[in-house]
Amino acid sequence: MEVNPQHVTVRKKCSISVKFTLDIDLPKNSFIIFRFRGGRNNKNDWYFLQPYDANKNGFFELDLQIRKKLIPITITGKELLIKYLILDSDGIEKETEINLILKDTLAQSIVEKNKKIEVLIKNPGKAEIILENSPTIQVVSEEFDHINIIAPSIINLNEAFNCILRFEDRFNNLIKNFSGHIKVICKEDKMETQHFCIDKLINEKNEVLVRLSDLKINNSGVYYLEVLYNKISYISNPILSKSDQDFNLKLYWGYIHGHTNKSDGMRTVYEYFENLIKSGLDFGTSTEHDRLYETSNEDFEEIKLLIEKYNNRNDFASLFGYEYGTWYTGYGDICIYHYSYKIPIFRSEINKYNSTPKLIKNLLPYENKVLMIGHHTALRPGYRNWEYFEESLEKLVEIYSTWGNQEYAYSEGNPIPPRYKFFGYGRYARKRGAILGKKGCYVADALQRGYKLGFVAGGDDHVGVFPSGNVDLDNGIYPSGIMAIWANELNREDLWAALKNRKCFGTTGPRVILKFSVNNSFMGDIVPLDDNKELKRERIIKLKIISPLKIKKIEIIRNNTIFCRKIFKSNSLELKLSDREDFEDICVDHSGKKEKFLFYYPRIFMADANMAWASPIWIIKN
Repeated sequence: MEVNPQHVTVRKKCSISVKFTLDIDLPKNSFIIFRFRGGRNNKNDWYFLQPYDANKNGFFELDLQIRKKLIPITITGKELLIKYLILDSDGIEKETEINLILKDTLAQSIVEKNKKIEVLIKNPGKAEIILENSPTIQVVSEEFDHINIIAPSIINLNEAFNCILRFEDRFNNLIKNFSGHIKVICKEDKMETQHFCIDKLINEKNEVLVRLSDLKINNSGVYYLEVLYNKISYISNPILSKSDQDFNLKLYWGYIHGHTNKSDGMRTVYEYFENLIKSGLDFGTSTEHDRLYETSNEDFEEIKLLIEKYNNRNDFASLFGYEYGTWYTGYGDICIYHYSYKIPIFRSEINKYNSTPKLIKNLLPYENKVLMIGHHTALRPGYRNWEYFEESLEKLVEIYSTWGNQEYAYSEGNPIPPRYKFFGYGRYARKRGAILGKKGCYVADALQRGYKLGFVAGGDDHVGVFPSGNVDLDNGIYPSGIMAIWANELNREDLWAALKNRKCFGTTGPRVILKFSVNNSFMGDIVPLDDNKELKRERIIKLKIISPLKIKKIEIIRNNTIFCRKIFKSNSLELKLSDREDFEDICVDHSGKKEKFLFYYPRIFMADANMAWASPIWIIKN
């Protein structure tokens, strides 16, 4: 096997040649297939592959030395491949030397150590077979574009903290080979006063990721880190420095929905978890598909061992999860998380687990030890029928992912509605796929029924390189989101408690500091009116936001209507509102039990089509 060159650069046109010798006979009417995208784990946004015109991009030439009758067929979209139908009566004989030359193809925008050019064989009447020793190349990036600075969102005065500097290309890949001086400055947000300054020489040959440790801020306020390089300034996410007396909870960032090559993702499970660490996340996990043909019992056991290894770190927490999926049925895709490793996996392909009611029945014995989180609930192919619901198991919903904002419909003003994939590149290609929202299946519909669902945001990422900034591939889906929890400490126990009690919020990517309360209740709380009679006549709503991006608009949602809308042009705000309408005049009846309820949550619009949502607060009357 000869492959040249051995590496290509992200999003650059390149020419590739591969030479190998067949060790099998290919009869007439069989296919030999060369696949750049598609199948189980070959995910990317590679483009240009065609066998028709040598003067156009992506010209693919197959040289067999001996002339054969072949018909080339190209497939583009979810797959990018070219297959040759063999019409020669003798087929292609064993020991034939095959030379393929690909000219001016456009490499993917994702770095990959071993990007496969998959070679497949299909004999008449038989299934396709992938050749085990398919050629591979390395997709690298060395073109510096920016520095991504990731710092903790909240610290205590004089508390030592760490930050990460990611040297990235314009696609947010970590680059290789960087040398230069940088200056790191800590500044107070409003006064622009300099708190400390560090000069550092960077000289890295491998992935350029720099960790700064034992940093301290001895005054309270909002700060940020500024990195100066080559007369250009790069800014971190905001850092809130506080005293212990201000409030006790800490803010941790995480990502709990993604895939590895244990199901249909690109990366190994080890690479996936390492990329969570490299992205400055505090917690995270993978969620492989439940089907046995994708993820075996042995695969899940291996993942559990790896999770336990990461839980032994003092800077990261994890938990076990998997994705239960039954498309086109209304049962939805549901991520299921376990507190204990002894809970069985209920596979959707097995008859006694193949519907949401059956799943709920089998999960109920593990109440408080499992969590169900619905995914792309309003996306038409994988929608969720909210008739099937169990409040003791389902306390959260993924409001945003690469499939868009599942909160409410495009017709009602949703700027990032549920969409399906679209593959395309070039001037006339659509960046996003078709809008495919399903009426009655939005998050708002579940809330209207009385379901007490907090909000998380995530990805359904199959690339496995969750970055400090957005990966926005040319394949028609949105960039991944991110979620945060309010917790006492960073460990599995506190992570589980925060999720179970809805002490969390989600964003489309920005690390926003978000505090939301109604009277003395915090995001995610369920407040009985009988024990808090003052809430009947008046409720005081407080919202505090510190954002790395400009806040354009906020909407306070009350029972799925906009109670208050404010326009802003700042990176931070504090809002205090009073709702004096009587509870009895505005409450809603629960769809499944004798309960009246009222809920509030903030919907935040930021620059560059970014959004954020805090988990609701409910006031209930039985």
